Amino acid sequence: MDLSQKQTDALHEQIKHNFHLAWFNVLREKTLQNPPDFDWIVNLYKELRLRLTCFLKKNSQRRVKIEQDLDVELFDQMIRNGAFQGPEFLGLVNYIFQCCLDFGSPARDNNVKELKREIISALHNKAVFADLVPLFFKNANIAIDWIHKDLQDVRQHLNNLNHNTCQ
Repeated sequence: MDLSQKQTDALHEQIKHNFHLAWFNVLREKTLQNPPDFDWIVNLYKELRLRLTCFLKKNSQRRVKIEQDLDVELFDQMIRNGAFQGPEFLGLVNYIFQCCLDFGSPARDNNVKELKREIISALHNKAVFADLVPLFFKNANIAIDWIHKDLQDVRQHLNNLNHNTCQ
């Protein structure tokens, strides 16, 4: 049985959705553990930093600044020693989403701001660590995914333009 492109795309989206849902649920479980799985949380933090900088030129001012501002060792120490609280979390949320606004397409600004608002609202409504951490990583990764998708689309568009002008 051959699937149409539309059916294949729908299946792909369903698998992707289920994967993200499972990831989110596992992250919530790991943050509910006593103590939480700090190793995994720190690795997710490292991944965010890498995903925000991988498209920037090595040693560029902006890349170096982000890598310094998102110091993995400091984050690791703070989170393991209970020094990463509300103000630090809010600072991280603001920083990550400002980077997403800076790097992303202006057409997505309202969507990025809504992802940030969802986290801030949960924080103000006294959500617990096990709710805030998964929500933060989920929303931050969505916003960063959009940056990567938009960059890929621009590259594809430029390749198509170049291909068409060379014929």
